[in-house]
Amino acid sequence: MSGGSYRPKLSLPRPLVDNLLEIAALAGLVGIGIMVWTCWPSLPARLPTHFGASGLPDAWGGKGSLFSLPLVGLLLYVTMTVIYCYPQIYNYPGKLTEANAERQYRLARSLVQWIKVEIVWLFWYLEWQTIQVGLGKSGGLGSAFIVVFLAVLFGTIGLYMRLAMSQQSKGSGVS
Repeated sequence: MSGGSYRPKLSLPRPLVDNLLEIAALAGLVGIGIMVWTCWPSLPARLPTHFGASGLPDAWGGKGSLFSLPLVGLLLYVTMTVIYCYPQIYNYPGKLTEANAERQYRLARSLVQWIKVEIVWLFWYLEWQTIQVGLGKSGGLGSAFIVVFLAVLFGTIGLYMRLAMSQQSKGSGVS
């Protein structure tokens, strides 16, 4: 993939959909915090810390391990929020031109937002299932978990690639 050397720094407003996705990501982070806070007193001392490809827990640890996903999720959220602001540093699936740069930047920033939401809610689900397994209400993530998650993630990336490549010939600045 190449983006060429044309990398203008454009001042682009945040579209409504990106703002809504930001709210969805924040809601997921807050939801994880609330979930841990409310469930903490009833949790056993030992919780799953890893799930295998089958969706079953294959490693266990103390209650404190419950904080690792929210912390990693917060770090990823902050990192992706910063990256969102600098579309001129991204890699693009084709050459950027004066005619297509704005549209490509908008598409790429939207991709960052969608992936951020997907990751935050993935972490929400993993935290939820960790708690459910710890409480004896679930046996694991389920066998379809990894397939569904990968389908959503790669489906998002695939849609972005299709839209970005279709803009190569159009060169449209329309959003």
